[in-house]
Amino acid sequence: MGGALLETSARRLKNEAENETKKETVLRMLQDGELSIDKIAKYSGLNVEDVEQLAKLQIA
Repeated sequence: MGGALLETSARRLKNEAENETKKETVLRMLQDGELSIDKIAKYSGLNVEDVEQLAKLQIA
């Protein structure tokens, strides 16, 4: 049972790290200003709502 719990925890940590990397990439794309929100979402793998939220945070 402990092995399954460790595997689940490791998978969760990996997913969190991947999402952080995606968010950092999106922020760089937004700063560049060359791409639309839709294209940034498409290329980053995040949904449009998440990209829009990051864009709002960047402005604030």
